Parts: sequence; structure tokens; C-alpha cells
Amino acid sequence: MIKFFRHIRQKILAENKFSKYLLYAIGEIVLVVIGILIALFINSWDQDRINKKNEYKYLDNIKKELQGNNGFSNYFLKDNYFRKIEGLTLAKNYCEQKIQDQDTLVFLNKVSYGAVISTGITFLSTKTYDELVNTGNFQLITNDSLKNEVKKYYWSIEAAIVDINNKTSGYAKFINDVRPFDFYNPTYISAYHQKEMMIALNSVEFRKLVDLELTLANYI
Repeated sequence: MIKFFRHIRQKILAENKFSKYLLYAIGEIVLVVIGILIALFINSWDQDRINKKNEYKYLDNIKKELQGNNGFSNYFLKDNYFRKIEGLTLAKNYCEQKIQDQDTLVFLNKVSYGAVISTGITFLSTKTYDELVNTGNFQLITNDSLKNEVKKYYWSIEAAIVDINNKTSGYAKFINDVRPFDFYNPTYISAYHQKEMMIALNSVEFRKLVDLELTLANYI
């Protein structure tokens, strides 16, 4: 095809018909421009298709992340909140010498439960949002209203993490420092460590931490 047009061009030049050559050149330019426009349209259509596919992927990941976070919130935050308060109240009563006789192992496990949720919200996932922000792909979400709602949700998580980090009493760290944790038998505490924990729980530091953690628990 290229040889064919080149042959025509050479023939026109040989005949010294400049006007015809000019028309021919213009025609060639038009064909090239049309070819470029078609190529751009195809590329644009293909890119739009890829963008739409990636948008659906991100939205699906966000949906799964929201479901996971919601399930975590219901189980870890909501369901365990009352057990946390129970453990802290028991610890407070012990510090105030309102209780004396109790099963030591059961008592220590309940008191230890007062440490849950202290930093629990940091386990909420923001993986998809972080990827969207870091890659600049947030623009793939074409629905502005939905995009704003997604931003608000993840911003609320970030704000909550900052807030809860600023309201950490140190209760969880205290419990973790004095109590070894057995992943395969989480309620087990050796006789030696039971004794060590009871000594630690009689400290002035622990009493202060109990009061502070109870106060902060109202913000959860």
C-alpha cells in the first residue's frame, strides 16, 4: 500500500502537476490524522475498559474490607466490651479490698480481660484505602458521592486510631508484662506466675491504671 501511494506521488511529480500533488499530500495528511484518531480512540476505549475493571476490583475489595471490619467490630469491640468492664470492675473492687476470697486463676483471667480493646481498633484494615492513596488510583472511583463516603469512613478509622493512642492508660502493657501468654492455652497461668501477678496487682501503679482504664473505656 505504501509503495502504491509512493508510486502515485512520483508519477505526479514527474508530470510536474504541483496542484494535484498538493491535493494528494493533503489527502495523505488527512488519512494519517484519521488513522491517529482511530488509534487514540481504540487506546482510550481500551484504557477506559481497564480503568473500569480496576474500579470494580477496588470497590469489591473495599466492600470485603468493610464487611471484615464490621465483623471484627461486632466481635472484638462490641461483644468483648462488657467482659472488659467486668474485668476492670473486678480489679477495682480488689484494689479497694471489696473482694478477698476467689479462685485465683479465674480472677486473674477476668482481670486480664480488662486489657482488651485498649488498642483493638488498630487492627481494623485500611489496606485497600492505603493502596488507592499510595498508587494515585483513587480517581478510578468515578462516583464522587461514593468516593467521599469511602474517604470519610477511612478517615474516621485514622482519627479513632490517633484518639485511642492518645488515650492509652498502660493497663494492657502492665498486664502483658506480668503475665506470660500461651497461644495454645490462653487461660493457663502457672502457679509461679499467678503468685507474681497477685503481687503486681497489689501495687499502687496498678490501682492507678485500673481507674484510668475504666475512665478511658467510656470513650470506646
